[in-house]
Amino acid sequence: NPDFVGNISAVVALVRDMDGQVLLASLSESGPWSCLGGGVSGDESLATAAVRFAREDCGLSVEIDDVVAELSGDKYRVLYECGAETTYLATVYAAKLIGESDTNPAPMLVRWFDPTELAVLDLDEFATAALADLGLLQADIG
Repeated sequence: NPDFVGNISAVVALVRDMDGQVLLASLSESGPWSCLGGGVSGDESLATAAVRFAREDCGLSVEIDDVVAELSGDKYRVLYECGAETTYLATVYAAKLIGESDTNPAPMLVRWFDPTELAVLDLDEFATAALADLGLLQADIG
């Protein structure tokens, strides 16, 4: 495919609480909801990027732990409006919520969701694929 531009490194800070709830982010209360994270560029380490995305996008301080998965493949392929395609190679870190950040107001809202809520939630394409691959998205609840 001549429009394919390669892989983009991305990170996800998978924040869960003691009850197994998952912290997701959105620009509005109605969704779509997404994972905390994004594409990494430059010389920034993946772990540093995961902490930065939580702080800048969501106004949260998180502590990064172990890598729980590396996600890539057709489910993570993106076609941009300009016609270029790329595939995310996402490193998922287990993360612990420490508190709110002291930075400027964050552009995204955050909310805790029980795993049983995820299948009926308005998730973006990346979150749908990632949560399914991580075993958190139950296709059939009830």
